[in-house]
Amino acid sequence: MSKNLDDSDEVLFRQVHPSFIDGGQPSSQTFTPTPKDEGKLSVDRSSLTSAAASHALFVGDGNTSDAVYGVSVGEFGAEALTCVSDPLQASATQSANIAHAYADYTPHSSNAQKTKAKRLKIKAIARGKLHP
Repeated sequence: MSKNLDDSDEVLFRQVHPSFIDGGQPSSQTFTPTPKDEGKLSVDRSSLTSAAASHALFVGDGNTSDAVYGVSVGEFGAEALTCVSDPLQASATQSANIAHAYADYTPHSSNAQKTKAKRLKIKAIARGKLHP
């Protein structure tokens, strides 16, 4: 059951692939949807999980993450990005994740998405690494 998130203070956790770490910090690619994301950047809700539990679930499903950073619903909103609750059911290849959500980049061009990601990276770095 998807619904827009409206608590502007809620932090959304983003996993950082090691190839997206530059000088010990996440690159803006971390906050840009890849083609397989179809314009929806996957995040986990801090109101439903911790950064450590989010990381454990992600790597437990065979994914790679060297760090967890966070951006608030309000910070995404300031970039005209809607955040949507999107709990995932368990499947043959992934565990259930009630905390899953996404930031919707689909209304924006590729160039606009990259610009927004650069500004969100600055916010996430200012907040600091949340795990480990």
